[in-house]
Order: sequence, then structure tokens, then C-alpha cells
Amino acid sequence: MKKAFLSVFILLTVILTACSGDSESQSGSEGEAGSNEEKMQFYVSGDTVEGSALTKMSEKYTEETGIEIEVVDVPYEDMVTKITNMMRAEEPPALARVTGFNPAWNGKLMDLTEIAEKNNVMTDMGITVDDKLVAPPLDLTAVGMFINKSLFEEAGVSYPENEEDIWTWEEFLNAINTVVEKTDAQYGMVMDNSEHRLNAFLYQHGSKGFYQDGDEYTTNDETKDALQRFIDMNDNTIMPKAVWTAGEDASSMFKSGRVAAYMSGSWQITDFASNIKDFEWESVYMPYEDVRATNLGGNYLVGFEGSGQEEQAKEFIDWLYQKENYEELATYGGYLPVTENAEVEYELAPEAYQIYQNEIAASDPIASQQRNELVRKQLVSQRSLGTALADEVMKALNEEITIDEAIENVKKSMTDAYVE
Repeated sequence: MKKAFLSVFILLTVILTACSGDSESQSGSEGEAGSNEEKMQFYVSGDTVEGSALTKMSEKYTEETGIEIEVVDVPYEDMVTKITNMMRAEEPPALARVTGFNPAWNGKLMDLTEIAEKNNVMTDMGITVDDKLVAPPLDLTAVGMFINKSLFEEAGVSYPENEEDIWTWEEFLNAINTVVEKTDAQYGMVMDNSEHRLNAFLYQHGSKGFYQDGDEYTTNDETKDALQRFIDMNDNTIMPKAVWTAGEDASSMFKSGRVAAYMSGSWQITDFASNIKDFEWESVYMPYEDVRATNLGGNYLVGFEGSGQEEQAKEFIDWLYQKENYEELATYGGYLPVTENAEVEYELAPEAYQIYQNEIAASDPIASQQRNELVRKQLVSQRSLGTALADEVMKALNEEITIDEAIENVKKSMTDAYVE
């Protein structure tokens, strides 16, 4: 009897232990599934239009899949630092839309080559490291010129309306000076305090930018001539000096209706079309001196290793680049597309987008080549280099250094950061 009882006891113990193991295993599986179903954080920065576009697409993805995506808006100037700190703490977000990188990210970005090729993404516009596309382009932007059409018409000043009648910089400056003289315009033009916009200006004057030659970075003579003109233009008549020296908002100044022209870019179109009510504006062809050139930019889409949501992130990226979804995103955000054969029907100011497409087609190749090369170096170099050119130009505008000193400082900074 005792033997029978002992046998039953042992059997029950084995069964309970097995059930307990199954329960723990099942609980663990459910825990892992629950982890996988947590919100994916998607870090973005940009204006209301761009952020809204990504939020709408994320909401659509949630409706279709049940997987929730939290779009986290981060100030543009804080994005790289914030993600770098998260990565050092081994808590990266699943996804991010970025314009720049940090060396700490190298080796920790997902390979998105297969997804990009499958969806006809323009991979040559992305960032490739060791034959892996770690940052495909998400959207394309280009530098361009806007004018206050109402002021130009009031002053009786014409402007180019086709590519056969492009103005030189001298002709453009004469035109905006006339507008200021004949209207209540406060300034002839504004340009964003941005190295990106400044480089377009330099390229149009024949500058080759700053490039590696042997074991150092250098530039050509045209760069100095262009920088001298830019500094001369900041005379508080042609351009308000405060935009570059005191952080005044160029976009707000243009939208006030008191500025004749604004050198900015394609990302402004949707905002202007929606919000400028007090005057007529128009996107026009940019002036040039030696060559026609814009400067391409835009955002990259990246996924991070170590988020614990790598596969879910890849599934979302694949979904976002699919033709129908990407066209919807580009329409919402007013993006120039980065997928081949994309058909984007811009609801606002479609003629403005056509001018940008024409500018890109006519632009010197430097407009795309140098930007990608320098952005890639942010990722693969041992040191991170900020906006060296813009910083030195601000010093020159404040008469702290000469143009020659500014150029030498930029060359040294880039050599120290990028030449191994």
C-alpha cells in the first residue's frame, strides 16, 4: 500500500512539474510575444507637415497590422545627440528619420539593402557601408528660390519664368534691390542659416566645395570669391545680418511679406501654400554665376540593432516603401520621391514642384555627390564634425576672423576629422 501511495505521489509530482514547466514556458512565450507587440518608437524631427505625414502613415500601418508605432518628435538640433546617448545606454529606438549620423552608430544600423532594392528605392542616394545600405533615402529635398510675387509686380520687376531666361546673380541682386527701392520691402532676400543652403550658393559661383586632395582637405579659388560676395550681401539691406549672426528665423521673415526673395528649399512649399494668405508667392529658378546648381538633401530612414524590434522595424520599412504607401507619404509630406516610377500628385502648388524637378535635372553633379560623401563620413570617421563652414562664416560675419582664416579653419577641421 505504501509502495502504491509512493508511486502515485511520484507520478503526481512528475505531472505537476511538467505542467509547471509548460506553464512557465507558455508564460515566457507570451512575455516574448508581448515584448514584440510593444509600441515601436519612430524618432523624427521636422515641421508640422513632415511630422504629420509620418504620423498618418504610422496610424495607417497600425490599422492594417495592429502593431502600434509611436512617432516621437525630437528637435532637429538634438536628434543625433539624443539617439547617440540612447545607443550608448543600449536602449536605441526601433526607427529614426535622420539627416546626419555619429560614429557611435557605425556597425549598429540594420542592413536595408534587400528592402530598398525590392521597392526600387534610389540606393545611390543612400548611405552604404561595407556594401550594406544602412540608410536608404526617405525623401528628397533641393535648395531653391522663392519670391514675393506681389512685391515684384508692385515694383514692376520681372523674373525668369522658364529655363531659357535664367538670371545671373548680378541680375538677381539688381532685381531685388529695385524691389526694395520701389516698395515697402524691408530686405531684398533672406537665406536660411544653413551650411546646406550656403553650399548651393557657393556651387553656383563655381566652388567645388571642400574636398580631399591627398592627405588634406582643400578648396578652389572660387570658394573665396563666393564667400566674399555672401558676406558683402549681409549688409542689412540686401540681407539682414541677424539671420546668420543672431538666429533670426528666415522663414518667418519671408512670410511677414516684407522680404522680396527667400533662398530655402522644396520642403517649404506645402507650408507656404497652406499658410501664406497676405501676398502671392512663387517658386522661381535660382540665379547662377558659373554653373546651375542646387544642393540635394533630405532624410534617411534607419533601423537600429539592439532595439529588440528589428524584424518588426524591417516589416514597417518594407511596407512604407511599397509603391502605394510611399506615394501617399510623399503626397502628405510634399516630398520629392526617392523611389523609381513613383507617381506623386501634389495637391498644393504642383507647378512649384516641377521647377524643383527641373532645377535638379539641370544641376551640376556636385549637388548630390558631395553631400552624400560628407554625410557618410559622419558615420565612418573616428571623429564627428559639425557645421564647420557655417560656424566659420558666422565668425567672419562678426569680423572675428578674415575670410582667408575661415577657409583655413574649415580645411583644418575637415582634415583632422576625416583624413586617417
